[in-house]
Parts: sequence; structure tokens; C-alpha cells
Amino acid sequence: MAIIGVGHAIVDLFVEADHSFLDALSLDPGTMVLVETSETARILEHLSVVKATSGGSAANTLVGVASLGREASFIGTLGRDAFGETYAADLAAAGVKFEPVHYGEDGERTGHCVVVVTPGGQRTMLTHLGASTGVARAMEALLEEPAPGIVYFEGYVLDSAGAEAVMNRMLANPMEGRRIAFSLSDRNLVERRKAEIYQMLHSGGVGLVLGNEGEACELTGAGDAASAVDRLAELVPQGAVTLGAEGALVYSGSERVEVRAFSTEVVDTTGAGDLFAAGYLAAVESGADLRASGELGCLCAAEVISHFGARPAVRLAELAGGLLG
Repeated sequence: MAIIGVGHAIVDLFVEADHSFLDALSLDPGTMVLVETSETARILEHLSVVKATSGGSAANTLVGVASLGREASFIGTLGRDAFGETYAADLAAAGVKFEPVHYGEDGERTGHCVVVVTPGGQRTMLTHLGASTGVARAMEALLEEPAPGIVYFEGYVLDSAGAEAVMNRMLANPMEGRRIAFSLSDRNLVERRKAEIYQMLHSGGVGLVLGNEGEACELTGAGDAASAVDRLAELVPQGAVTLGAEGALVYSGSERVEVRAFSTEVVDTTGAGDLFAAGYLAAVESGADLRASGELGCLCAAEVISHFGARPAVRLAELAGGLLG
């Protein structure tokens, strides 16, 4: 069975800056904000790009899934430009299926994100969605194709017109052999879309939920991760809340398992949550137990934060050992 990821197709442009740069832009470290392309261009006038890669939260997760040797497919939209051509080629090279390729309206550019990495590896993202907001049209295929496996939605797609409606139609019409997974993605997103997310999870159609402690507490109103997990479990039967350097708390029904983080030098935290999701979902899809799913998530997260960029630098299947059975 495949893991199908649905999300915004974004090219990541990594730059380095100190905290005073974020202060000057009135940005909260570690968050994601939506901007116009003119603002990203203005920032790049002052900072040099360290690395440029194809990105986007769900796509990063799928690259991790493929690196673990599991079947991965992506649903998103591109612009008809050089960034779009490179993006499609990058996914293919990583072993992620992206066919058919969906495109946005004429003249729309492929989405891009300036990732500002500050000392300590923290990342703050300024995203211009561009053509990626057309993802709702690409999602329609999921209503017609009874593909088994896990369909994984990044929360960011809620910022695309029509995406919430398509997701709700899917949740109202479950297909045998298909599980829906949802990522909270970003605390700011949860804050502005709290009602929609809560209603979606409350519908009963979501089988897996992932997020970090801040996102989970924002959604549930809980004061700590353990309380947030208890409240999430009332909405979704299985999931995980990541705790940064402390690891993760994974659950299934009334069962809770605390998993420790793997020790590594932190270079860039971009993609930590995405790669945790890759390991966690691949383990769940393979039938691994609760602890193994959390451990594989933490292992994949540790690998990606040890270098620049949001995708693995090594073959994750070789690191996983017996965690995937």
C-alpha cells in the first residue's frame, strides 16, 4: 500500500541570518508566514541563498517515506516555469510518484519559501504559495480513485481555496482500506484555522493526527503535551505529538508511549516535523508497534536536523534497521 501526500509544492530557498534580522521584520522565530513574491524578493536582496531545494511539508515527508523503501505518491500543483520543472524532476529522482503533474493557472509561478535559519538551527519561513494553491483541483482525483493506504494531508492546504471542501467530502465518504492522516503543520495555522481543524478532526474520519507540542496545545487548549494528547485522543484514535529535543509522545486509544530523541548535532531544524511524519507513517503503514513508530519518527527527524535542508542526506532504510520489520 502507498502513502499518498497532499500539499503545497514549494521550492525552499535557505538563507542564514541572526535574530536581529527577524526582529527587524517583526517575525516570531520558528513560525511560517504567508507573503507576496515582492517581499521574498526584497529579503533576497540582502541575504545570500545557501541552498535551494524542492520542498513543501507533505512532499518532504514523502521523500522520507521513499527513502525508507516504502511506496510514496504526491498530489500538488506547479507553475509552468523552471522551478516547476526542477520540482517534478526532484521528486522523480527521490522515488516519489508525481503523475499526472497538475499545474496552476496560466502565469502563476511555482510556490517558493525563504527559510531563514538563525543560530541554533531554528528556522522561520516566509512563503509565497503561488501556483500551489490550486491543489484542490488535484485533490478531486482522490474522490474517485479507491487507492488503499494512508492519505496524508499537510494542514497548510487549508490555506488553498476549495481544499477544505474536498477534504470534508472525503471524510464523509470513507473508502475501505484507506486511512486519513492530518498534520497540524504550524502553530500560526492552527490559531487562524482552529475551528475548521477541530471540526474536521471531530468528524471521525481522520484516523491519524500529527503535530508538535505547541500546535497540539493551541488546538486543544491544553497546558502541556500529555494533556493535549489526552484531548486529541478524544477526537482521533491514533497519533503523535513531537517534543523537540525531548522526543515524542505517541498514542493509540488509551495507550501512551514516550519516545526519546536521538542525539545529534543540530544544524537546521527545517523538516524535523516532516521527517518525523515520514518515519512514523511508514512504520504505521508497515504494521509496526506504537514504540517502533515513534522511534522511527525520531530517528528520521534526527537525521534531517543534522544538515542543511529538509530532506534526508542518506538512505533512511539503512538507518532504520529492524524498526520497519
